[in-house]
Amino acid sequence: MPVDLERARAAKRRLRELLPDSLPVKGIGITQVGEDYAVKLNLAAAPADDRDLPHTVDGVRVVVEVVGAIAKRPASG
Repeated sequence: MPVDLERARAAKRRLRELLPDSLPVKGIGITQVGEDYAVKLNLAAAPADDRDLPHTVDGVRVVVEVVGAIAKRPASG
């Protein structure tokens, strides 16, 4: 069954509820993988135990990327 945008949005909301507070989450979004949509989980650092990371939520794939710390860029002038 293809994963459409609405189904991915619902999985994104559900993923927020499932993640432990200790996980260094920097953002949760939606991405496209082939013809399907998936939930994208951006982390500041790799977790000590990846068992805390779901691979799917309600049949929607979860793509994890370690993006590092996100900092505000100084204004250019």
